[in-house]
Amino acid sequence: MNILHITPSYKPAYIYGGTTVSISRLCEAQASFFNKQGLKSKITVYTTTANGKKELNVENNKPILIDGVEVWYFKRQTKDHTHFSIALLKKTIQTVQNFDAIHIHSWWNTVVIFSVLICILKGVKVIVAPRGMLGEYTLNTQKKSLKNSFHKLIGKKIIKKTYLHLTSQIEREEISYIKNNRVFVLPNLLSLCGKQKQVRQKKPSNIFKLVFMSRIHHKKGIEILIEVLYRLKENPKINLQLDVIGKSESIDYQNTLKQLICQKKLEDKVNWVGWLEGKQKFEYLEKSDLFVLPSFNENFANVVIESLSVGTPVLVSDKVGLANYVKERELGWVCKTNQVESLLQVLEMAINNKIKRRKIRENAPQIIQNDFSSQKLIQKYIEMYQKIK
Repeated sequence: MNILHITPSYKPAYIYGGTTVSISRLCEAQASFFNKQGLKSKITVYTTTANGKKELNVENNKPILIDGVEVWYFKRQTKDHTHFSIALLKKTIQTVQNFDAIHIHSWWNTVVIFSVLICILKGVKVIVAPRGMLGEYTLNTQKKSLKNSFHKLIGKKIIKKTYLHLTSQIEREEISYIKNNRVFVLPNLLSLCGKQKQVRQKKPSNIFKLVFMSRIHHKKGIEILIEVLYRLKENPKINLQLDVIGKSESIDYQNTLKQLICQKKLEDKVNWVGWLEGKQKFEYLEKSDLFVLPSFNENFANVVIESLSVGTPVLVSDKVGLANYVKERELGWVCKTNQVESLLQVLEMAINNKIKRRKIRENAPQIIQNDFSSQKLIQKYIEMYQKIK
């Protein structure tokens, strides 16, 4: 089986956050699966050189083998989120009928929309993974815009002609307005730290370490988290330290957050770490007491699983795709979206419940290994492709 993935960005463009990581991991896991099975199959990626406002320093218009995946990078004609690439679209027109399955990721950009149209016009079945871009949060921020009008008049009609790949039940509920019954719900594949032989218990400390690890973006609810830190600053029973780990496409927005922290006199409570990956990322998560993600919208949230894989409990908003999983598995706490009082109350609850945090630290790694095994999930992805052939 030869599978083509089309995405506006691919690693090492980590500035786009977890989406880049999860798409790369999916492609690599598929390539590894076929290789182990001894099958003559190939995973190909068409992408652009997008890296924020800059371009990746990679060779263009030729195949590059990256971790078992044949990746084609194409230059962009635009440097914004439209990611317009004549060369990519031309390559798609020429070759799209040569693949057994087409899996296209994201939505609000010309790479995706035009590639989907090419597939439809050529009579090729196509799977679209919108990656949370068709939900209420995104549409509300695009109100009265050209994008919103396009979605109402044309976008929904295009999507109805595709198969949809969603990563969580919350994402499925968000786009229930799209009457498309050809829907698959499959979680992201992740590179986890590996099964631990012995759970490391944290050393006693009078500092409670919070960690936020994600793209630095308004939708992540960081301002709400800062307000909660401010409210708890004078509590003599709680000594908090927050590590902020991630990148931002907007230096202006990051500077605004830093100014807010200064206004609240929280400079000694917040540590800006920057982007981390690999072993270093898991080490930071493991030494933290609680991972916090009070987002307004997340179709999945890879880092929730990554945090739990090393035994660190999580606190997420009810708009995070994995919120129901966290509740059902009792692996952390869930607060209401965009409500300071709710986050404050739930955070205090998590800090005071030492027994539950210890239980999560002991049990979560094995639960995550069982539920998010790449071997199990990749088989489900292959079955999805086979169903639409």
